[in-house]
Amino acid sequence: MKKQAFGAIDLLISLLITSVILLIGINSIKGISSLNLNGSSVNKESVEEHVDRQVEEIQNMRQQTIDYNNKMQQDNF
Repeated sequence: MKKQAFGAIDLLISLLITSVILLIGINSIKGISSLNLNGSSVNKESVEEHVDRQVEEIQNMRQQTIDYNNKMQQDNF
């Protein structure tokens, strides 16, 4: 009898611990998903400008690579 009661108590304690961990996890996920960037120091326009500059640099490097490869092919012939 003692082992069965101990198993039931053990199950209840594990369910309690699991529910506490789940509640903490849900609250942390809720806090992450409801971030408000309007009041933060992150400037949305500056981020967009930064991304645009990086994309432009990548496109320029790609074009330079294409030009270099074309020049090398012309030199070989």
